[in-house]
Amino acid sequence: MAFKIVYDKKNCIGAGTCSTISKQFWHVGPDGTATLKGAAINPQTGTHELVLDEKYLSQEKAVVGNCPAGCIKIHPF
Repeated sequence: MAFKIVYDKKNCIGAGTCSTISKQFWHVGPDGTATLKGAAINPQTGTHELVLDEKYLSQEKAVVGNCPAGCIKIHPF
């Protein structure tokens, strides 16, 4: 079963917790905000979205739970 990460980059505060927990999918760039690697931008919402395999679910749940800005969500896909 797959899931989708939905990331609202405009609300990112650049804490870097996501990239500490999940270097494979997250990177904090020179602008001080995180980038979700491989994500596509949803033109309707402006969010960055990436579909991942269930094997990454617990790791990405940790990212969501530790994001101080609350700008990362997980949705079933």
